[in-house]
Formats: sequence, structure tokens, C-alpha cells
Amino acid sequence: MAKGNDGNYLQHSVEIAAADRLAAENPDALHIALAHGMAPFERFEHGLTEKVPGLARRYLKAALRQAGQAPRPDEPPIVTAYRNTRASDVHYPNSAELLRERRGGDGACALSGGITETCPVKYEKLVRAWKPPVSVAGASWRSQIRRGGALACPGNLQAPWLFTMDPMTYHVRGSCDDDNLYAANMPLLSEGLAPFVESGQPGIALLFVYNVKPARRCAFWQFTEELAQRTGSGVCTYSLTHQGDNKNLAAMLYSAIDVPADFIRDAVEEIEDVALAAAMQASEREFTARGKIMDILENDRGDVFSEKLRA
Repeated sequence: MAKGNDGNYLQHSVEIAAADRLAAENPDALHIALAHGMAPFERFEHGLTEKVPGLARRYLKAALRQAGQAPRPDEPPIVTAYRNTRASDVHYPNSAELLRERRGGDGACALSGGITETCPVKYEKLVRAWKPPVSVAGASWRSQIRRGGALACPGNLQAPWLFTMDPMTYHVRGSCDDDNLYAANMPLLSEGLAPFVESGQPGIALLFVYNVKPARRCAFWQFTEELAQRTGSGVCTYSLTHQGDNKNLAAMLYSAIDVPADFIRDAVEEIEDVALAAAMQASEREFTARGKIMDILENDRGDVFSEKLRA
């Protein structure tokens, strides 16, 4: 079950923007490595009509609302992807489905790579949804990022690559093969990403962690900086409010490609312009409608007054 908040929007808006950026390098192929698969489509934990105090859902609601309307030439790519996958709070797509629609939906782009998912039910759904050259492993990303695993870099990679993971949150201490990211995962993650960078192919690695308390945010940024140094990558970061003082964090590592420092922010906040434009259009329509009503009322009053004069 998807959480149904701006964390979902943060991850997917950035992934789609990253895929579009890589398409500018090579529109014909994309190698994906998705560490937390999710079922192809899931329901939200809380429907969009439910009130969840303090939970940030503004961006997600705006994007899904816009996706339910007629296409706009200036709409963010994530809105188009939402519309084409019929995204809603009871039918929300995972990263793989959004990327398939955005890059491989018309068959113009050859998708390859791997997806990992530890939940047996979700794994079975993924197996039914995908076939080689995209493989699905019912296992943790930690076992599949090593050589020969579903998430490992192929020895003869000939396509731009997109690695993405969205663990629940980040912990400085401890280590467990669960749905969190730990500082102790640094050696494994850096060793898994290094071959992608060394391939020389344009590529992007995305890390999303959620509901991070203020005291741990600096530690995560330090983790991403060290990961970039170990792999020889560039890095940019972004944070988005989750609930209260806690934030959802995003980090992008990139190699053999130019990415502006505000790439993540622009991908996420582009929906603001669309929401504002839609609100202005709605206000304009309301203003016009009210004007027409006033004209009718004035004309009616005029007709009544003329009838009285004739009487």
C-alpha cells in the first residue's frame, strides 16, 4: 500500500525528470535498477479525500488533479505520466510503470535492467508485469547489487542508466537487511554503483529517504557526499516537508552527464506553476461567469422596468 503523500510525488517526479534528462543523451535505450519495487499499482494508505493532520500532500494532490484534466503544453512530465498510467489514490503506479510509460510505452526506447522486491505478493505481481531484458528478483537490494544480481551493472553496459532506491528512512547506527538505509551500507552501495560510473555511460543514481528528523538530516547529506566521492560522481540534494519538522530527502548522484544544481528542486516545484495557472484560470472563469450572470440580471431588471413604463 502506497503512503499517498508528497514523498511519493517527490520520488516519482524526480525519477521521471531524470529519465527525460537521460533521454537527451540517448533516446533509444535506458537501463534501470530499481531497489524497492512496489507492486505495479497500489492503493494509498489514506485516500486523498481523507484528512491526515499535518501530513504534506499538497504537491501530490495538485499533480493528480492536473492529470485528471485536459493536457497542457507546459505541464510537468510527471503529470503526463500520471495521466497516461491513470494514476489515482486507488490505482497509484510504481516507478517501473511510470518509467515504462514515459520511456518505453511507445516501444521507441528499449528498457533493460532489474527490479527487487521482498514482499512475495508484490514480487508475483511484478513478475507478471515484466519480462526480460528487465528481470525481477524476490530479494533484498543488498543481495542483488553484487555482481550477477538483478541490480548489478552489466559488464557490457551500452545504455544510459538510472539507479533508484527509496528506503523508509536513514539510520546512522545499526545495520539490518530491512527497508531502511544505514550508514553501514556505504561499502556495499558504493561498490555496487562504481561499475555503473566506470562504464562511461551517462547515468543517475537517486536516493530517497523519508520522515527524517532534523538531527539526522546532516548525517544523510554527509552519507551522500561520501558516496559521491567514493564513486567519482557529482551530487545535488533537496528536501521537502513531510510532517512537522521532519523532511523527505532526495539525493542525486550523476556521472558522464551535466546536471544543474537545482535539478531536483525544479523537477519537484514545477507543479507550483501549473497549480497557480490552473487556479488563475478557474478564477478567470468564475469572474467571467459572474459577469454574465450580472448582465442577465441587469437585462432582466431593464425588461421589467420597461414593462412598468409601458403599463
